[in-house]
Amino acid sequence: MAYLLNEKLSALGYKVFYDIESLSSGKFNAKLLEVIDECNDVLVILPPNSLERCVNEDDWLRLEVAYAIRQGKNIIPIMMKGFEWGKNIPEDIKELKNYNGVIVTFDFFEGVLARIIKYLTNSSKEKMITEKKSHILFWADFDDAIIEKIVNKLKLDDYFIEIMSEPVEILSKNLQEIYAIILIVTDCTKFSSNIYAAKRINETLVRYVRKGGKLIGAHDVIYRRTKNELLQNMFGCKIVNFEQTETVHYHKTEECLEEDRFSNLPEDFVLHDAEICWGKVAEDVDVYFETESGIPLVFSREYGNGLCIFLNSGDFKERPPRSILITNRKHRRIPSRHFKERYSRAMALNWMYS
Repeated sequence: MAYLLNEKLSALGYKVFYDIESLSSGKFNAKLLEVIDECNDVLVILPPNSLERCVNEDDWLRLEVAYAIRQGKNIIPIMMKGFEWGKNIPEDIKELKNYNGVIVTFDFFEGVLARIIKYLTNSSKEKMITEKKSHILFWADFDDAIIEKIVNKLKLDDYFIEIMSEPVEILSKNLQEIYAIILIVTDCTKFSSNIYAAKRINETLVRYVRKGGKLIGAHDVIYRRTKNELLQNMFGCKIVNFEQTETVHYHKTEECLEEDRFSNLPEDFVLHDAEICWGKVAEDVDVYFETESGIPLVFSREYGNGLCIFLNSGDFKERPPRSILITNRKHRRIPSRHFKERYSRAMALNWMYS
């Protein structure tokens, strides 16, 4: 039900967040209180017997509802078939039953949705972006400050780049408005420790690309240990091999030269990376850069109506590799020029359909 409401409300332009990890694990996520602070409306989905657990003072549902009540939020109880209020509702959430609620019937779900929307405050609806800037989502499994530095150095003034703190945020986005998604996985980091959440993220990304989205994935995003099987299938490659190194030599393929892709980069250059990773690529994958021995380093694949691009950089040891952070003469850490150029061209995506 939470996922369905997220999809429906997001498509209508509402900014929606739902905590898929806590819903599955039953654990309280303190970050949710910060989310509640930023929200105007709180939808509480109530399956049968869902309030019985609230007798425990540390129950996450009780903690969240009680906090929303104290903060004066507009709460909308969503009552599923078979739900009853009961008599032993804890004092700190007893007021929940006095809010305008909606009884769910899937026989007439559009009517249920219309009633929910009626109870929502107008401020929950996202303001339309009037500037003609393409919206890009960016996530990497290292320090946000480094990500911000990379984004600033890319200088893509025509794009609005939103840095996500966790991949699960993708599930709360209206992806119809997202121009591209960038995911850098440097050290076998899974999208979520929750198997269900990770699967939903994979499914959402695949659906996004099939509908015309553009996905840029780096390094371990399709490595076998990250278990992103749906993405491996979509990219047309499952990374199974790796070789540790200090530098990676990039060579343009004949296809890259013939189609004049990445024209702002030299035919050969070196990046300071900690590892090369590779696997067998599908027949319809277009390889643009490879090593001297023919290992694919940068490739793309059309999937459905969209496109996905893979970039080899960069493995994470104690810190991101020098391809991402490199010391110049003034001893300031800045992204490598060639690293920036590759991402700038990949993110600009002007070359893909030219």
